[in-house]
Amino acid sequence: MADEAENVNQDSNVDEKYRVYASVSFAVLLLGIGVPLWWHTTAVPRVALPYTRINELSQLDIRITTRITLAALSHARTELLAREIRRAFANAEIYQLNVEHQVISNNLLASAFTYHELEKVASTFDLDVGGLLLLEATNLKDAVLVGSNRTLYFSTETSAAKLVQVLSEWILHDKSLALTKNALAEPTVYSLDEENRRRFPVSPAYDVLITLVNPDPEKLKIVWNLRTMTEEYIQPFLDELSILSNFSVKSQWLYLLPLDVNPRRVPDSSPSRRHFALRESVLPQLVTPLEKKLASQVSLHPCINLVVYTVPCSNAPLHIYTRSGHKSRTDSNVEAFLSPRWGGVVLINPPSETCDDAREDEAVTIVPEETAVVGTFLAQLRLLLGIPETKPIDGVTTVPLVGLKSRDWEIDSLLRFRTVEQLTSAKLTLQSLSRLLKEISNIVITDVVGNRIKTALELVHESAEYLRRGDLERSFVLSKEAFVTAEAAFSDPTLLALLYFPEDQKYAVYIPLFLPAMIPVLLSLKNIRRYYFPEKSSKIEKRTGRRESKNDEDGKPKIE
Repeated sequence: MADEAENVNQDSNVDEKYRVYASVSFAVLLLGIGVPLWWHTTAVPRVALPYTRINELSQLDIRITTRITLAALSHARTELLAREIRRAFANAEIYQLNVEHQVISNNLLASAFTYHELEKVASTFDLDVGGLLLLEATNLKDAVLVGSNRTLYFSTETSAAKLVQVLSEWILHDKSLALTKNALAEPTVYSLDEENRRRFPVSPAYDVLITLVNPDPEKLKIVWNLRTMTEEYIQPFLDELSILSNFSVKSQWLYLLPLDVNPRRVPDSSPSRRHFALRESVLPQLVTPLEKKLASQVSLHPCINLVVYTVPCSNAPLHIYTRSGHKSRTDSNVEAFLSPRWGGVVLINPPSETCDDAREDEAVTIVPEETAVVGTFLAQLRLLLGIPETKPIDGVTTVPLVGLKSRDWEIDSLLRFRTVEQLTSAKLTLQSLSRLLKEISNIVITDVVGNRIKTALELVHESAEYLRRGDLERSFVLSKEAFVTAEAAFSDPTLLALLYFPEDQKYAVYIPLFLPAMIPVLLSLKNIRRYYFPEKSSKIEKRTGRRESKNDEDGKPKIE
C-alpha cells in the first residue's frame, strides 16, 4: 500500500510538473513573443524628428545684410552721407546696411558727361549681387540717376535725405519686405499691400500661356504669327529671370468667345462718330468667361495668362474708362488691364478706316501692332512676377531699358522678396507639419519624409546665415531648395496612410482575438509561482488565510 501511494504521488508530481511546463511555455510564447511581436507589427513607423529645433524656428531672425559703397569727391561729404544713411536704416526691421565710403578723384569724373562714360567709371568698382554703388558725379543734371546696373549717380548738391528716399522706395523696399514677412507669418494681423496682392505666389516653376482670341472668325481675319512673337520677345525676357524659376511658354488660339458684358456706346469728340466704353469696374467680369476656356489648369504650376482679345467692328473702337471717368489711353488702338495673380488682357481695336470701308459680307483683316502688344505684355509680366513699380520722385530719373533685359538692381530686389517669401514659407510649413505629426500619433513618418524635413530645416538655417553674411545669390538658391523640400515633405502621400485607422479601432479589432487566449495564461501564472516558489506562496496563503479567519461570513470581525 505504501508503494502504491508513493507511486501515485510520483505520478501526480510528474503530471503537475508537465502542467507547469506547459503553462510556462504558453506564457513565454504568448507574453514573451506574441505580444511584443503583435505590438511591433501593428505599431506605426515613425522616424524621429527634431521637434525642438523646428519649434525654435519661431525665433529665427531673417536679416538682409546689404553692402553699399559710397564714393564722393570729398572726405567730409562721404562721411556725412554714410552717417545719414546708416542712421536712416538703423531701425529697419529686415535690413542691416554695411556702408563703406571712399573718396574718388575729380579727374575721373570731370570728363564723364554721358551715362556710358559714367558706367566706365563705375565698372572699376567690385560689386556683388545685391550690392550697390552710390557715385557722386559732377556733370549730372538730375539729383539722382539710377543706372541699369547696381549704381546710383548723384550730383554734388544732392542731399542725404534724397538718397535715403531713393534707396528705400526704389531699391531696398524695406517696408514692403517687412510687411511681406509679417503677413505670411500672421495673415490675420497684417494685410498685404498692392504689390504683394498683385505678385504671383512663390513657385519653383510657372506656365506662361499666351492666348489670342478671335470672337468672330467669319468677320475678323487676324494676320499675326503668335509663335514668332513668343520666341523672339517673351521667351528671351523670361530667360533673363531664369534664376528665379523655370518658365514654360505656351501659346494658343481661341475662337467664338464674345465679351460677357455689353459696352456702353458714348459720343466721341467728333459729333458724327461714337465709340464704346468699358468701365473699369466691370473688367473682372471679362476674366471669368476667359478662365473657363483657356485650359490654364492643365499643369500643377501657377499659370500666368496673357490674352490678346480682338474687338470686332460692331463694338469698335472700345476704350476702358477709369473710375474717375477718363479714358485709360487716347492715342492707341491697344487697351489693356491687369488682373492680380492671374494675368493681363490686351484689347486690340481694328482701325476705324478698315471697319468703315469693309462690306458686310467680307472679313476685316487686322494686323496687330506688335510693338505695342509686346511692350504691354512685358510691362504686365514685370508686375506679375514682382519687379517693383517705381513711383515718381522729384529730381530722380532712371536710365531707359535697353532691349528685353531687366535692370540688375530690379532683379536683386526681386531676389530679396523671393528669398524672404521662400524662407518664411518653408519655416511655417515645417512648423505646421511638426504640430500635425505631434497631435496625430498614427500618421506614418517614413525615412523619406523624415530626411526631407531634416534637410529643409538645415537649408533654412544655411540660407538665413548666408543672408546675414550678404551673399544674396547663395541665400536665394538655398531658400528655394528649402521651400521645395518642405512642400514635398508636407504633401507626401505616405502621411495619409494610416490617418483613418486610430488606436482605439486597432485595439477593438485585436482584443477579441487575444483575450480568450490570454485569460487562461494569466490565471496559470499563479500555479507557476506556487510551483517554483512554494515558501513564498505558503506564507502568502497563511497570511491571507489568517486574515480570512478573523472575519465571519458577512465580512465582519469575529468575537472570540
